[in-house]
Amino acid sequence: MSTEPLSDELIERISLRGAFSDIRPVINYYRVTRKTACCSAAPPALWSIRRTISPPGTAPCWRRSSLSQGCEDRFRRGGPMACSANLFPQIGTLRDHNNVFTSGYSGFGVTPSHIVCKILAEGINGGSDRYRLLSSIPTRPSTVVTVCACY
Repeated sequence: MSTEPLSDELIERISLRGAFSDIRPVINYYRVTRKTACCSAAPPALWSIRRTISPPGTAPCWRRSSLSQGCEDRFRRGGPMACSANLFPQIGTLRDHNNVFTSGYSGFGVTPSHIVCKILAEGINGGSDRYRLLSSIPTRPSTVVTVCACY
């Protein structure tokens, strides 16, 4: 979700210059863009697109308690996401194929994404103890595969 351009006063109230996120199971993420809009990837920003997932009006309720209070949305994008059973990225090798995968960047998936990508690269390069450990965690099929590489 991206808001309309913010007022100078509101920009000054937002102390961080760069991206901000927390480590809750459903992560709140925001940043101020170069065009002084507030971009957000918080649950209401995603869920308000699918009214069947959360009640109507969730995004305005969230904004009432946030810095973007009183700002109009300019852009929204969202839809169903692949959620992993453990709220952590799932990695592995497709059975009988030379493809590695990662999916289910949900919950805590954004926070460890750098190390998970490094471990995935180790899997592509022939494997490692860390790759074998993470790929041994049972997975459930998800609707979206976010990365797929051949080796």
